[in-house]
Amino acid sequence: MSLPVRCPLCEADHERQHAVTPHVYGGKPGMAFFGCGSCGAIYAWPRLSPEEERHFYAAEFSGFMAERAGSTGGWEQPERHIRANEAQRLRRMRYLERFIAPGARVLEIGCSSGFMLYPLADRGCDCVGVEPSGVFGEYVKTRGIPCFDDVATMSTELGPRASFDLVMHFFVLEHIAEAEAFLRHQLDLLRPGGVLVFEVPNSADALFSVYDIPAFERFYWSVAHHWYFNEQSLGYLLRRLGHPCEILLDQRYDLSNHLIWARDGKPGGMGRFTGVLGAEIEDLYREALVKARRCDTLIGVLRKAAA
Repeated sequence: MSLPVRCPLCEADHERQHAVTPHVYGGKPGMAFFGCGSCGAIYAWPRLSPEEERHFYAAEFSGFMAERAGSTGGWEQPERHIRANEAQRLRRMRYLERFIAPGARVLEIGCSSGFMLYPLADRGCDCVGVEPSGVFGEYVKTRGIPCFDDVATMSTELGPRASFDLVMHFFVLEHIAEAEAFLRHQLDLLRPGGVLVFEVPNSADALFSVYDIPAFERFYWSVAHHWYFNEQSLGYLLRRLGHPCEILLDQRYDLSNHLIWARDGKPGGMGRFTGVLGAEIEDLYREALVKARRCDTLIGVLRKAAA
């Protein structure tokens, strides 16, 4: 296994790069994930070509995610996806609420079935979606929300209306090869005083960094991801952008999920034992992982200065 010449985030040379894992779920031969000893980023190498990536998201992504999530993920059809993600919507709203003013203009990039947008539209927000999956994108349009295949098309078609009070995306940034340029373009879409909020996986996830479950290690590192961030590398990226920023920590998956990973070596355990353990134990477990900084989710917040 040959090392990359330099880190694609901070450009530290090959002497600062090390192999993290040769296991790339869905990857092609020769792919691996490497880590940078300077900025902390973990990244796939070699990457999918632009052509391979376009084909993957246009034709394969929904099926790929359905395989990973199993029957509980709802990736088979939009209505099921909305129902399956209600708990995640409620979790996100706990920290998003302070960024949503009445009548706010909101853009979600990678909106999938649109489950985050419909309740905001019902509250009077002016919502727009971007979604490369044809099945989900067409469904969002049927629900009355403008939805575009990509940000460039949206910007062209909306013209001066491509400006927003809140831009958000959830588990999208890790899929983007040029992560810094991607975020800079979103900052350009913000109105003065606007906020960019996003979630990414945290590579300090306890299933990998504490429990070291082999089946999880083979599942976690996905061909769909260019990056895996931790607090160090995400902080490095956000500071490069030159805007006020913060990183919040959260835990999506519960103790039941982690017990199933330990027992059965597979996903799909959310809520399995909550009826026995009790919701309080599940909440305390999540809080403990956040406090230990071994949680599974990082939330980036960037604020654009007011005029």
